[in-house]
Amino acid sequence: MSKPMLMPWRLDPSETGLQPPVMLACHMVDEAWEVAEPEQAQAFFRAIGARIARAYPLGEAQSNDEIFAAMNAFWAESGWGRVVLRFAEGGLQILHSELPPAPHGMDEGRWHDTAVAVLAGIYDHWLGQLGGSASIRTRVLGSSERSVEFFYGA
Repeated sequence: MSKPMLMPWRLDPSETGLQPPVMLACHMVDEAWEVAEPEQAQAFFRAIGARIARAYPLGEAQSNDEIFAAMNAFWAESGWGRVVLRFAEGGLQILHSELPPAPHGMDEGRWHDTAVAVLAGIYDHWLGQLGGSASIRTRVLGSSERSVEFFYGA
């Protein structure tokens, strides 16, 4: 199975016209939040994040610097920002910044909630593959429009 193509949300609808992948994704996101309870929608988008992480593993990264570089290379290629990792008592603090803005016409709050859940799923999978436990989940400590702070650990 080949890797899916990365589609950064850098497309400006006013310049490029309506783009079917963006339109489809936006309506799928809206539908998921409208038909599911919030916890179900979050779990669905976390699962999407884990799926993305499986498609784009960190590779042979061994050292902390290599892991950090592999993560940021993925975020740069996909247009989804950047990350800073810090060791903290009992785990890892994850500072993810420069989240992509909501696609044209999408509710910004709904987009943000979706992006945060997808990112949490990606970090759950990546960090689990690096030796974390399946029982440890990436938790949101705080967020703003373009950034989110996670904690992975006990």
